[in-house]
Amino acid sequence: MSHTPGARAVRAPSSSAEHYLRAILELREERGYARVVDIATRVGVTKGTVSLTLGQLERRGLVRFDAARFPLLTPAGRRVAADVRGRYTIVQAFLTQVLGLAPERAAAEACRWEHVVSHEVADRILDLVRFGAASPAFTQALEEFRRFHRSCGPSLPCSTCAVSGPVESYCAGREPLPLPPRKPA
Repeated sequence: MSHTPGARAVRAPSSSAEHYLRAILELREERGYARVVDIATRVGVTKGTVSLTLGQLERRGLVRFDAARFPLLTPAGRRVAADVRGRYTIVQAFLTQVLGLAPERAAAEACRWEHVVSHEVADRILDLVRFGAASPAFTQALEEFRRFHRSCGPSLPCSTCAVSGPVESYCAGREPLPLPPRKPA
């Protein structure tokens, strides 16, 4: 929450609200307008749900409506939508270019990460992606990483985070990650 003397506390939009704002931004860029039915299709909900949510976003000052009752982003809504899309783009680049995930898998992961990754972390991820693109040594290290990476066979799911494989013992805190010690700055 942000606190300004004499002002109401403003909550950050939920991840659901961010999806609606991003859908409006992208539909308006693609088509010049965003209809309720198009937003519903893009977000995967009913038209009724979109209408209710748009009312909430309007009350929060993130959306307004034109004469034809098509939703428009306010400057604040546009900032939120652009910010979410930026984080998505950064995370997707990291997942595909650095970790080597398939584009479809990276898109699904980035859609989840875009709501939780902080600006500081997104900036660092972007720096890493840019560094990787400019550094032959980094590119070589990524190739070695991809050779090192292997798909794990079936194992028992981790009760802590519901994943399988060698991550299981690390996420449960039973083993420290085998990282080299950090050198003093």
